[in-house]
Amino acid sequence: MIQRVHHIDFVVRDLDRAVERYSKLFGRPPGARESLPERGVELVRFDLGNVWVILVQPIRSDSPVADFLVRHGEGFFHIGYQVDDVMAEAERLREEEIGLVNPMPRTGVEGWKLIDIAPDEAAGVWSQLVQVNAD
Repeated sequence: MIQRVHHIDFVVRDLDRAVERYSKLFGRPPGARESLPERGVELVRFDLGNVWVILVQPIRSDSPVADFLVRHGEGFFHIGYQVDDVMAEAERLREEEIGLVNPMPRTGVEGWKLIDIAPDEAAGVWSQLVQVNAD
């Protein structure tokens, strides 16, 4: 069962500039710059206590995020919903005939286990299941 909104990602062209603006907006510093080379992105997270806001910049032109940026421009990218067991929740969604992009979890920052929900299942919104306490 989905517990809460875990994170919201925004795609940006210039991560340094976006971090500067969001630091002022939130009145707090971000976490460290992080890299997910297998996804072709660098990112910075802001911990707002009950939700992460994540700024994502593509570092390779062949990454899915770069493609998204070209097609949609900067702005909202996706929302992540926290679950206790990502595989059990994925199975529940399959039983409900909710389409998934990747049937097996991929690994995100801090070892988060992620399964993407097909955008057409959520009114065009990119969504993902997130298990944070993955072993």
